[in-house]
Amino acid sequence: MIKPKNQLDSSADAVRRRGRPKCFNEQQALEKAMLLFWQYGYEATSISDLTHALGITAPSLYSSFGDKAGLFEKCLDYYLAHEACAIDQIFDQAKTAKIAMELYLRENLKSLVQTHKPKGCMLVVSTMNCSTANREIQQHLLEKRNITKSKIYQRLEQGQIAGDIPQTTDLAAMTDFYVTLLQGMTIQARDGATIQQLEKVVQTAIKTWDLLL
Repeated sequence: MIKPKNQLDSSADAVRRRGRPKCFNEQQALEKAMLLFWQYGYEATSISDLTHALGITAPSLYSSFGDKAGLFEKCLDYYLAHEACAIDQIFDQAKTAKIAMELYLRENLKSLVQTHKPKGCMLVVSTMNCSTANREIQQHLLEKRNITKSKIYQRLEQGQIAGDIPQTTDLAAMTDFYVTLLQGMTIQARDGATIQQLEKVVQTAIKTWDLLL
């Protein structure tokens, strides 16, 4: 027997109510999901992994975040807000371009190697092993990394205008050097490098500043 439409609507509402726990906290859920994506990557993290870690049902996850890609996007925003270095603040407050880069590199160390958290930068490691089926996700992270790259270039350019960096300096090459250094430290952190080891890398990078001018 086919149920009247109003009964069907009531049944669907009941399912949605059952799907969402009464004590559901979206911010806590985002933090837990972020840690999974950060540790295991986008593709390796399943819906089952997410619902188990978050303590919610699949319908509740879809109702709150749309789908896995939507949840991942929110997790990236959460990561940038709570885990990534405050690049704008560092660059604005540093008196010279050299000081800005040194402070930024040192602050990155604190996020790349943390106790009880995944190692490396989520913007680098979470889509490293993605298939072509998730090329759009990879492209999105590339765009976010390029935003950081542009900010580094702009801060070096500001240093050039202020006289910290000679006009003849190849700012693009200098930017590539520091971006490569940061991404390399991410891989080293994932491979088990300690903060003391990475600190020596940063010290060496600062010593080579004049060689890049």
